[in-house]
Amino acid sequence: MPTISDPIVPDGAPRPRAERIWCATCRTAEHVILDSIEPLKPPVAELVDVAYTCVECDTFYAHAATFQDVAAILNQRGSVSGVLQFGGEYIHCGEPMKISGTGFHSVYAPMSTEDPAVDLLDVYLATKVLQCRCGFRMELPS
Repeated sequence: MPTISDPIVPDGAPRPRAERIWCATCRTAEHVILDSIEPLKPPVAELVDVAYTCVECDTFYAHAATFQDVAAILNQRGSVSGVLQFGGEYIHCGEPMKISGTGFHSVYAPMSTEDPAVDLLDVYLATKVLQCRCGFRMELPS
């Protein structure tokens, strides 16, 4: 029995258990697309928090997984479909997207439900535009 506590996991805190990345409905990982990979909070050696979708049955999953399982999914196809959020980065075409611009967009919200044409609240949303080397662009709130 070890006498030294794990500095990553506080005393008494349950350690997250890694689950296999796969679709329980389709009973395969063949159609799984990773949506995000984030560090666990608090961190646990060799585990990450992963979110993914099965594109065959459109089922969403999120749980702790091992780095090895995540790497196996990322390597099962030549390229990642869609956009992958990894830490604070968004990845498309295999590399992080770069900020190509910023802006403000006006969002109109009715102040009352009786006559929305009369009472409009003008709200501005600050955004950033990310672009990939292939030309794919997406706009996110700043």
